[in-house]
Amino acid sequence: MKKALVILIASILGVISTFNTAAYAQDLKHIKEQGPLFITSVSFYHGFARIPYTPKEGENEKSTEILTQGLPVVNISQFMGYQFNPYVCLGVGVSFDYWTIKNAFLPVYVDFRVNMTKNRFAPQWYINLGYASRWHIDSKPYKIGTGNTTEYIIHGAKSGWMAETGFGLKVNVNYSTALIISAFAHFQESSLRYYAGSTKPSQNIRPLLVNADQSSLYISLGIKAGIAF
Repeated sequence: MKKALVILIASILGVISTFNTAAYAQDLKHIKEQGPLFITSVSFYHGFARIPYTPKEGENEKSTEILTQGLPVVNISQFMGYQFNPYVCLGVGVSFDYWTIKNAFLPVYVDFRVNMTKNRFAPQWYINLGYASRWHIDSKPYKIGTGNTTEYIIHGAKSGWMAETGFGLKVNVNYSTALIISAFAHFQESSLRYYAGSTKPSQNIRPLLVNADQSSLYISLGIKAGIAF
């Protein structure tokens, strides 16, 4: 009796396992492998900028040559392209990068993506290359740091080329829809405007003075979540 029960349970489990495997394989056959592709994403990234600074009379030259500042950015993007096979996608993208330091960019770029497998859970790598136009939200210099810091600057003072590359996981939820979560590095070429006078101006007019411009490459790391359809 016990032997018959064990055989029955083993048979039921075998049937269930076979059914699940067949259903999963059948479902994989219905994952989109070719055709137009659209991806809407939101992301957050954060970087640090190196700020050139000329020490003024009476200041400690060694400790004030370079100042640093964190730069949080919120992004929303739209990819429009074509999936050539289960592995390769190519298209163009547009996005809006809002810098929380009251600045923004509008990038337009070529987007190339590679799926490592054609399974339901597929590692994905991508790279974007393009140009970002500066959006003038607030062109006034602002104070960096806290406390007694008296430096005023403008980050991202001009348009420039951009690049982004990331690696993540694509999760297919049905035939044409997938969720994508990625970690990425973002690069934005622009410039930094700052005051480079030899003497300190009065505090009343200092916020209005940004008389020097230096090319700057802003490098950031971030997380992105998107939906593909």
